Amino acid sequence: MDTALGILAYLGALALTAIASLLLAIFVALRARALPGAWLLVMFLGGVALWSLAQAAPAMFGSAAAPFTTTLIALSPLPAAAFVYLVFAYALSSAQRRVAVASYAVAAFASVIGLIFGVGDVLPWRGFPGFFVPSVVGWGVLCLTAALSLAGHVRLMRMWIEQQGQQRDQARAVFVSSAIGLVALTGFGFPALGIDAYPWPVLLLPFYSVALVYGIVRHRFMAADLWAQRGLVWLLLLAGAGAASALIAALPLALAGRPAGFLATWAALAATLLLGLALLTPMKRLVDRLVFPGGRLTEADIAAWRDELAEATDGESLTLLANRLLRERLSLPPDGPGLSVTGETVILTGWNDAPLATRHIAERFAALAGEAARRLEAAHRLVEVEREARLAELGALAATVAHDLRNPLGIVTMAATGAPADVRAEIGDQVARMNHLITDILDYAKAWTVAPQAIAVDMLAERFGIAAQVPQGMTVTADLAALDRVLSNLIDNARSLSTEVAMFADPGPPAVIDICDNGPGIPPEIADSLFRPFVSRRPGGTGLGLAIVRRIMVAHDGTVSLAERPGWSTCFRLTFGAPS
Repeated sequence: MDTALGILAYLGALALTAIASLLLAIFVALRARALPGAWLLVMFLGGVALWSLAQAAPAMFGSAAAPFTTTLIALSPLPAAAFVYLVFAYALSSAQRRVAVASYAVAAFASVIGLIFGVGDVLPWRGFPGFFVPSVVGWGVLCLTAALSLAGHVRLMRMWIEQQGQQRDQARAVFVSSAIGLVALTGFGFPALGIDAYPWPVLLLPFYSVALVYGIVRHRFMAADLWAQRGLVWLLLLAGAGAASALIAALPLALAGRPAGFLATWAALAATLLLGLALLTPMKRLVDRLVFPGGRLTEADIAAWRDELAEATDGESLTLLANRLLRERLSLPPDGPGLSVTGETVILTGWNDAPLATRHIAERFAALAGEAARRLEAAHRLVEVEREARLAELGALAATVAHDLRNPLGIVTMAATGAPADVRAEIGDQVARMNHLITDILDYAKAWTVAPQAIAVDMLAERFGIAAQVPQGMTVTADLAALDRVLSNLIDNARSLSTEVAMFADPGPPAVIDICDNGPGIPPEIADSLFRPFVSRRPGGTGLGLAIVRRIMVAHDGTVSLAERPGWSTCFRLTFGAPS
């Protein structure tokens, strides 16, 4: 490898490692400082950054960097002790305090010895202006540093083997990253060991940072929200892009050598700087697209979103559809930031710390979802108005029909008084059936207005004489007469089809009452249309009983539905909108 290019690659690797370690330390300090072991990780990462600078200084300044480099290397056992303490704290080891005291004591002693007696010197080597070469004391300090690091890795290896699930993944990620760092550090020993070769292991140092970042982000070694993790990756990639731009721009200068004369040198440096800046712009765009995809919004995107959101049929389906579209656009996880739709209101959740451009996309999308929600609400109001109008017409018609039918039925009943007994009985049954149908039609067609009050549920069970499992003192807020009609319809139907009927209740909220029976159950062919008019599950029924129940529960802002309870073939569940 060309000497100038080799030095440039060496410095680039150390610079990337220092930048990545500092950014990681800042990230942990700002986003995860409250977690156990956070400040230990900050200390360790700071130590890695300082070590990288200590090794880079001789390659830039030669022997002039000796005081700075030797001082930092003499202090290197302290970050190693922090790493040991971090690992034992992360493993929740009962010996972590004793290990911490012993590690810091030994590291502090070694650092003091190194500072007093010196750890080595900076000497020219293989074209490098300077390279650290340890003395006997320096070897002792470095060996102790390596021993502390090895102790931490042994504990990590044990965690990797013993733990399961996420903790095992975390231990493996940190172990692998630190192992890469240990291999990279061997390159600094080439001069002292007499290895006449380029210190290629040092070039692995940036991969140590990449592996550590991957471990933190992928396996959540430090708890942080999605935007903090993406921000960390963005900073690291941007730092890498900047370093790559600088290396590419400086490559011609490194290969051609330094120009002669001040003006030529200035021109070459200016050209290098301009080329680096020109390269950085597309690289930054690439980083932005990788970490924060979907950031550019076009009119075609907005039109497509409008069309897709228009397919939703209610607030729940609109929420699901909107979250899917937004998360797909921004490459977010299923449990990531999203939005919720309640009526005509759209609420964004989890976007406060998002970058401005990404948050703008979410806000623009929320506005479109709001438009769709308002259209849905308007459509539902229109349907409701039309339904009420039809019911009003049906009520007026039913009242007329009831009047016109009941008069002839009365005449038929009186005319049958002279008929034989069996004929009178048959006419009486049919007239009663017709009157029942007329009453049901009137009840279904009329506008139910309710006057809710607190009603004791156990009292309701006693009124109808059925077994009940009801929490003591439970009440529901309902209109007594209307609720009597609901329970009468359900219980009468149940009794006509079964031998046992029972009531179950849950105070919620929302409050729930179940009416269950042990009859034949609901035929599958009518299960989906059970609450529509003129659908009956019992022979001779009018088919309006359950439809009336549904209308009354809607008037209470509640619902009626089928439910399941072990040991019962059919259960109707009444859910009340007002809390008990």
